[in-house]
Amino acid sequence: IAEMAIAKQKFAVFAECGLGKTLVMLEFARHAAASLPQNKSVLIVSPLMVIRETLEECRHWYGATLPIEPIRAAGLTEWLTCETYGRERIGITNYDALTDDLTQGNLGALILDESSMLKSHYGKWGQKCLELGAGLAWKLCCTGTPAPNDRIEYANHAVFLDHFPTVNSFLARFFVNRGQTDNRWELKPHALEPFYRALSHWAIFLTNPATYGWQDNCGTVPPIRVHVDHVEMTREQDALVRSLTGKLVVTSLGGITSRSTMGQIAKGNHKGDDIATNKYEHIKAIVDKQPNRSTIIWCHFNDEQERVSALFPDAANIDGSTPQARRQELIDEFKSGQRKVLISKPKILGFGLNLQVATRQIFSGLQDSYEEYYQAVKRSNRIGSTEPLDVHIPVTEIERPMIETVLRKARMIESDTVEQERIFKQSSQLNWSR
Repeated sequence: IAEMAIAKQKFAVFAECGLGKTLVMLEFARHAAASLPQNKSVLIVSPLMVIRETLEECRHWYGATLPIEPIRAAGLTEWLTCETYGRERIGITNYDALTDDLTQGNLGALILDESSMLKSHYGKWGQKCLELGAGLAWKLCCTGTPAPNDRIEYANHAVFLDHFPTVNSFLARFFVNRGQTDNRWELKPHALEPFYRALSHWAIFLTNPATYGWQDNCGTVPPIRVHVDHVEMTREQDALVRSLTGKLVVTSLGGITSRSTMGQIAKGNHKGDDIATNKYEHIKAIVDKQPNRSTIIWCHFNDEQERVSALFPDAANIDGSTPQARRQELIDEFKSGQRKVLISKPKILGFGLNLQVATRQIFSGLQDSYEEYYQAVKRSNRIGSTEPLDVHIPVTEIERPMIETVLRKARMIESDTVEQERIFKQSSQLNWSR
C-alpha cells in the first residue's frame, strides 16, 4: 500500500483500525522528504493524543534514520516559514494547531492522520487543510474505512487530493440528491462500480488483507458484545419530558436541538439544573459488578462527565481542560492497570489511540453519530485485542431512538462492508498493474 501511495503521490488509505496506517504514513513521509528540494518540509497532522504513539512507532521501526519533530501550535508558523537548516524536515502537529492565520510557507507535503476530520468540510479544520494542501505534489490521507452510506467522507478526500474541484462536483457525478432525508445523497442507478473504479485511481479500501490475496497475519479480532440496558426514568424526568413534548411516549426526537435537550434530560440536566436520574447509579452498578476489569466510560456533555467522575474518584478522568502532560500520564496509568476506569469523551480520546487494555466500555449515551461510536469502540477492539469487548449502553426511553439509529447503522455497515470491499478490489486491479 505504501508503494502504491508513493507512486500516486496523492493518495487515500481507508483501512480498518490496526492494519498499519501509521507505517504507511511514515514510509510516505520518508519518500516525500527524499524527493522534495531540501528547503521543503513534510507535515503530519494528527489528533493530539495520537502524536506520542506515532513517534514511538517511528522510533521502533526506523530508529534514528527517520527523525520527526513534534511541533507545538505556538511554533508551527515559524517551522513552516523559516529555513529548514538546523531543524528536522519532517514535523508532526495536531489539528488544533491549524489556526486561521497559518500559511503554507515552505510546506512540500501534507499528511493527514485520522483524516475523517475532513468530514466537517465547512469547519475550520477541513477548510484549513484544503488551503495548506493547495498545489502540493505530495498529499496523503489515512483513516478508518468509511461507512458504505457515508459518501461525504469520500467526497472531502477527493477534493483534498485534487481529484475533484468541489464536494458537490464529486457528489453530482455519482449521486442523486433526494433532499432532506436520512439518505440525502443516493448513488445513481448502475453507478456503484463506476464509483469504486473512480476511487480506485487514488485510494484503497481495506478491512481484510486476505481479500486482496495478501497474507493475513492479524488473526481474528475478538467479538464485540453489545448490551443495551434499560434505565427507568424518574418521575421528575417523566414530567419534564411530557411538559416539553406533550406526549406520553416519545417515538421521535425531532431535530438536533430537541435531541440534545432530551439527551441532557436523560443524563440529569435541564438548562443547567440537576434533575433526578437513575443513569449514573446504573453505570456504577455495571463497574462494581466486576471492579477489576479495565473500563472506559464515554460521556457526551460536561455536566454528565462531572457526575460520572464523582462516582469514581480514582478514575483517570480526562476532559477538555486536562493539560496535555497530565492526559498522557493518566493514559499511561490506565494502560498499566494502576487505574481501572478511564472517563472521557469520544471527541477527546476517541481517535487513533490503542487502548486494548479495556475489555469493557460504557456509553453514558449516544448522539446519533455512528462514526463517534465506531471510533470509540475501536480504541479497545482492534488488532492486538485478546478478549471480547463488552459494550454497555444504558438508555432511558427518551434516548432509545438515538441509540437505535446508531446500532441500525452499525448492522447495515457490517452487512455492506464485504460487498463494498469486493467491488473495490475488482475495480482496483487494473490500476495496480504496471
